[in-house]
Formats: sequence, structure tokens, C-alpha cells
Amino acid sequence: MTSFIQTVPPSVEPVLLADAKLQARIDTTTDDTLVTSLITGARQWVEQYTGRALITQTWQLYLDVWPGVPEPWWDGVREGPITALDSVPFVSLPRPPLASVNSVQYFDNSDNATVWPSSNYYVDTIRAPGRVALRMGSVWPLPTRPANGIMIEYLCGYGNDGSSVPEPLKTAIRQIVSHWYENRGEATTAPTARGAVTVPSVPVPLVIQALLDPYRVRTWV
Repeated sequence: MTSFIQTVPPSVEPVLLADAKLQARIDTTTDDTLVTSLITGARQWVEQYTGRALITQTWQLYLDVWPGVPEPWWDGVREGPITALDSVPFVSLPRPPLASVNSVQYFDNSDNATVWPSSNYYVDTIRAPGRVALRMGSVWPLPTRPANGIMIEYLCGYGNDGSSVPEPLKTAIRQIVSHWYENRGEATTAPTARGAVTVPSVPVPLVIQALLDPYRVRTWV
């Protein structure tokens, strides 16, 4: 089993308030708080839809076992355990683009963490999604904690501000903000990394999805 959580959210948004207001043709400051919230909600909607991280953020990926390491599993018929045959020499990390890996840790049964030396692995930031790959002659360390025995902490995102974020992604955010602002009569509360944000419950137009589809990560395996 795998799970991943965001531990440090982006410190800024990829779209400036002034640019979002220009897109929505807003020329007053009355709704600045609302528009700021909509920018955050739109950015998170884009990240969820594409599977990408836009501004630098920190994530932790937890694994029970390394990919491909033999592990019995219940097949529902009890005809014996079925196991994988070979370990996979890399681990893909969700939310590309990958910037760097802070640490790879594994845990014993008393929850004590051991940091695995970075000389044992190569960080592939070219592939999307990025991955941690074994160096020649290295083998994955074996955790003894049965659940979440492995943790990889990493940074991802295009950069620390919006200047490095591809323009189609920023255009989509601005258009989503404008669309939600114009249809804010029917709203719902959506959870975000910065707290609850109230956004309209209307669908996002297909033209916006067309902007995002080339950047969509279909799988992170």
C-alpha cells in the first residue's frame, strides 16, 4: 500500500491577484479577499486535475514495502499466497515535476527511523513523474514495521514563484477564477491546504480542461 501527504504547502500562488482581477474584469478592491480565495481553490483544482505541483511544495510518500518486493496477499479464494517475483529498481514520486529528494527513511518495529544514505540511489528529475532509482550494486533496505515502513520526503513544483509555471496552467487558473467569480451564486465549501475555501459548485468549462489535458499525468507508477 502507498499513501502520500503534503507537509509544506506552496508559500505563494502562481497567479497574482491583479492578473486574476484583470481576467475577470474586476476593477474594485471590494472582492479581493474572495478572489484571493478563488485563486487558491483554482490552483488546487488544477493540481488535482493534472496530478502536478505548480509552486514548490514538500510531500512525503509512504510505502509498506518497496515496489515489486515479494509480499503475500489474499486473493479471496485461499489457494495460496501470490507474490511478486522481482523487485523494481525505482520508486515513482507523485506530483511532478520533481525538484529534489530530502531523504529516504525506513522504520523498525519500534518506529525508529533510519536515513538511507543518498549514495545508494539516483534522483531522476527528468522523467515525469520523477523517481528514486537504485544505484548499481545497491539494494533496497528492509523495514521491519509492517505499515508505512518506508518514507520518502521530496520537493516538487516548477519553482518558488509563478514565473516558471507553464503559461497554459496559469491561463487555466485565471479562467477558472473568472468562471467561479461570475457563477458565485451557487457555492460550496472546498477544503484546501490553507483551510476551507468557498467556490462555486458549477462545472469547469471544457475549454479550460483542454488547456490542462496536455499536462495531465495519467499515472505515477
